[in-house]
Amino acid sequence: MIFDHRTYTARPNKLSHFLTLYEEVGLPMQRHYLGEPFGFFQTHIGDLSRTVHLWKYESLADREERRDRMEADPEWQAYRRKVIETDYLLDMRNQILKPVSFFNPGK
Repeated sequence: MIFDHRTYTARPNKLSHFLTLYEEVGLPMQRHYLGEPFGFFQTHIGDLSRTVHLWKYESLADREERRDRMEADPEWQAYRRKVIETDYLLDMRNQILKPVSFFNPGK
């Protein structure tokens, strides 16, 4: 099992705008292709204007297959263009994480 850990940094005072667009347009498509996120958070203390989300996959191949199907969807491509056009985000990063031996994230 692996986790896709994504951190998006929004421009000052734009995180709520990005999250509204994401909740209305992006999240329904991701749920269709990727399933339910393992976690979704925004920073409260520390580096502000950030949202962090975690997606759980059985393997890198599982992640690649699901994300490839999503990336091929014209509606997802239109959403990605909209995110770029709005210029709400400053930075996007992701890491692939593996659970340590004593943590069982369940199924």
